[in-house]
Order: sequence, then structure tokens, then C-alpha cells
Amino acid sequence: MNYDVIVIGSGVVGSALAHSVAREGLSVAVLDAKSEPPNSYRHLSINKKSRQFLEQIEVWQNIKNSAFPYDQIKVWDQEGTGFIDFDATEAGLSNLGYIVREGDIQKALIDSFKKSDIQAFWDHSLEGINITDDRIICETNKESFEGKIIIGSDGVNSQVRNLSKISSRSWSYNQTAIVANFESSAKDNCIRQTFTSIGPLALLPMNSKEMTMIWSIDDEYAYKFLAMTDLEFTSEVKKYFGEHIEDLKLSSKRQNFPLHHLSAKTFAKNRVFLVGDSAHHIHPLAGLGLNAGIGDVDCLSELIKSNGLDQINKITSSYNRSRIPVNLGLAASMEAFKRGFGQKNIWVRLLRNSAFNIANELTPLKKKFMKLATEL
Repeated sequence: MNYDVIVIGSGVVGSALAHSVAREGLSVAVLDAKSEPPNSYRHLSINKKSRQFLEQIEVWQNIKNSAFPYDQIKVWDQEGTGFIDFDATEAGLSNLGYIVREGDIQKALIDSFKKSDIQAFWDHSLEGINITDDRIICETNKESFEGKIIIGSDGVNSQVRNLSKISSRSWSYNQTAIVANFESSAKDNCIRQTFTSIGPLALLPMNSKEMTMIWSIDDEYAYKFLAMTDLEFTSEVKKYFGEHIEDLKLSSKRQNFPLHHLSAKTFAKNRVFLVGDSAHHIHPLAGLGLNAGIGDVDCLSELIKSNGLDQINKITSSYNRSRIPVNLGLAASMEAFKRGFGQKNIWVRLLRNSAFNIANELTPLKKKFMKLATEL
């Protein structure tokens, strides 16, 4: 079967890319190894720029009713007095972003495939990639597909990246993320994050009565927390948040996964393009991973729109020049934060607390941080 664009992976990033290029009149196929559409229960942060992109491809209207806006972020160091507070009113914004269940975004995108004339093929595992001068051939467990380009949006363990021999750098953060939802009487629209002695702990508002939590715990302590009863674990969360949080009651099962960094050495070559986690994967402490992926999609689809698929070399070089520096810079920032708050040295701790407090008093600097977070 012949298409202009073949997208491997039906997650948020791949499906968003499919919609964007289909709007330019290109024929698009989405292939996924899953037997049915995904429906993730994770909650993710959507910033202003990502929301605008979802509006542009006409799916935000199907998401916005379940998207919970937040207008404040409070961050503090549990081992000191460092504190910083980001407020939307300081930046002249109605909010700083939205917390949305990933499955709601996936459903909105996939349910609109037919409207955008996007063909979806489930239970199709990619097994081979063959590249000619003007085409790319994808071999799956069921049939072959031909296209002008292939988009790898199939996650950290990308088969597209591996089969196209794009090398990558990867390392462990030596932390395990524990994710769970809590009921709470807190009624504000505020994200809370504290840097504890064993890793960053964040609570994000899902709706008017629930919060979702992600705690990136150092591996040497993770087993202890995973082995706790629900009541014991809830008690530990309350203890580490202290007076910054009201009552909590666990409302979901706890899930956990290891944390790793990944950066592909190139994001595009030989008619192969990587977007989202296939190209880069960072620590979740800033909640910017999905937004970085949508930034890839926005950039790549604009290049395709401006140049057409006949100028493949120009698109390839421009995409690499644009997205590699942005994502490497973001990865370096997350690594610096992770290392800085992992330091036990008393002088480092004093320095980071002072930096927090100084930044909190400098309104122009805070506005700069908020601009970066909302327009990545």
C-alpha cells in the first residue's frame, strides 16, 4: 500500500503529527503494534503552545471539558528554606497550562482519524525498513507499506530508530517513578512540587477533588516505598509535603517505572524522522516531556507544509537544526536540576536554597521561566 507519510505509533505525538500533515492533503497511514487503540490512565501537563497546536488541528474542543487548568506552581526544597511560586497573574495569563488524562487526548485524536482521512492499522509490528532514492518501504508482520517518509513515534524503545540504525545516548537516572492518584480537600488549581532527600515529589490537580502524584525516588529507597501498604505510603507522602498539603486518600493503584534519559544522535536521516520519546526522553520533574514532543510535531509539520516532500534534504537538515539544540538544552537543564538536588553537600544545599529565594523575588526572571515553560 502506498502513502505519502507512514507514522509508526499511535500515541499522542504520532497521532497529532498524522492530523497535522493530513490537513495539507497528504495521504497518511498510522501503524501500531497494539491490537486496539491505546487508553492511558496517566495524567500529563499541556502548556499554552501545545494547547494552541491541538486547537489548530481541531481536536482541543473534544479534550477541553476534561482538561483541568492550573494557574499556580509552588516549588520548595524540603531540606531548607528555598521556595519559589509561579502565578499566572504575574505573567498576565489566565492559566499556566492544563492537566489532562493521556487517554482522553489519545481518544480525541484517534476518533478523528476518519474525519481527516487517516488510515489506522492495528496489530501491525514493524519488522524492516528499506530505503530507495525516492521511497521508503516498511515491512510489518502482516504486509508492506510504501511511503515518501516514515515518522518514528513509537517510544523510548523505538523500532524505527533501531531499524534505521540511528544511534542514541542513554543512561539511568537511578530513580524509580511511583505514580498514584489521591482524593484531597484542596480546592485550588495549584501544582505542588518539593525536592525531598530521596527525590522530587509532585502533586498535580486532576479535577476539583483529586490530584495525581509522581514521586521520583532514588532506587536505593524505592523498594521500601513500593512494599508499603496504601495507608503507610499515604502517610509518607503527607510527611514529605508537611504543611503544604491537606488530607489525602489514595484513589488508585500505585504504578511504578524506572527513569532513564535518552537522546538520539540525529532526529532525521534518509527519509526517517523521529519525534517525541523516540528521539528524546527526559526526567519528568518539570512535566515538559509531552510538550517537547508536540514541539517536534509542530516544527516538522510546518517544514513539510512550507517545502513539500520533494525537498526532503532541506526538511531533514532544518528539522535537525531546529529540534536537536532545543531538546539537548532541555535535557541538560533537567540533568542539572536532578544532580543539584541530589547533592548532600551542605554548601550546595545552601546555594540552591539561596538561588530559589532570589529567583522568587526577581519578577522578570520568574516571567522568563514561565515563558519558557508555557511556550516550549
